Amino acid sequence: MRTTSMSRTRALQPSALPRGSRMLAAVVLVGAAALVTGCAIQQNTPGAPSEPISPPVAIVGDDPVSIDDARLETSGLMDEVSEQGVAVRWAVPGESIAVFVGGSGSGGGCIPQPHAAGLERNAPSIVVRFDPTDPDLMCTMDFRVHGWELGLAEAVDGAQPVRVRLVNLQGDDAALDLQLGPDDLLDEPADPQPSEIPDAGEAPAPTAIPAAQLPDDPGLDPMQDPAVAVRWIDPGVSLAVLLGGSGSEQCVPQPIGATSTGPGLVELAFESTTADVDCSADFRTYGWRVTLPEAISATMPVSVTITGAGSDGASATVTVQPDDVLELP
Repeated sequence: MRTTSMSRTRALQPSALPRGSRMLAAVVLVGAAALVTGCAIQQNTPGAPSEPISPPVAIVGDDPVSIDDARLETSGLMDEVSEQGVAVRWAVPGESIAVFVGGSGSGGGCIPQPHAAGLERNAPSIVVRFDPTDPDLMCTMDFRVHGWELGLAEAVDGAQPVRVRLVNLQGDDAALDLQLGPDDLLDEPADPQPSEIPDAGEAPAPTAIPAAQLPDDPGLDPMQDPAVAVRWIDPGVSLAVLLGGSGSEQCVPQPIGATSTGPGLVELAFESTTADVDCSADFRTYGWRVTLPEAISATMPVSVTITGAGSDGASATVTVQPDDVLELP
């Protein structure tokens, strides 16, 4: 039994094999090592094929389409956008969304510009990426609401809340998440009905402000045509319009009334005098209280365009800040 055990032990040693058997064993071992080494090289070689990558979850919808002014006027979003900076609504529930931002009336690179909406199927959620404003542009200081309709790549259930993520609004790649509910609908404009903004004639006629109540320094530049300034009397309701002109009152244009032409926009019309009289060359300040046909938001700057107040009908645009208020007794 001891002899048998020793024989089995020697049989496991390569030196105990016949010469031909030892060569065959060596070939087998070298081949196995090469196979293992080849597999290791294939697994670690840069550029080697990898597992297939799953397709992206997000699918992109239609390019943004600007919402016309008539629809913006009836959206009722001025206050919300003034406070929050943005707003979202369903344009067509489950099929397209409306995205609103507030900013300069210059538009273009003066406001964030949206890309097409991406739809993440798994959530589902909607992602809208923006190009931020261009800091090198010269932009007007007025404030208005801008909006776009963004069609989705495929319909979602508009009866359920959907997350809307707005990315890169400020240029820092930050994300703002908003919840879009079933009742967050963009109301359609009342077209072809007439505009809901009353005519200027429905508001009280402009009334002159007594000279004793006019500010000592109205901020008028005699070299400007027209030399005009605008302040709030009752913010959002009535304006104080200050105009510089000849000391001959019959030579001074008279205000007709004001209309709201869009979010944060007011147009104020003057009627030039046609009297054939000699006008003195002195400079005097005149003022009127002009009541708007309907109240507007005064929490942000309002752009007032004055027409007919200058020589040969020259116009001017003045930005009224929320704190530009003329205190009257």
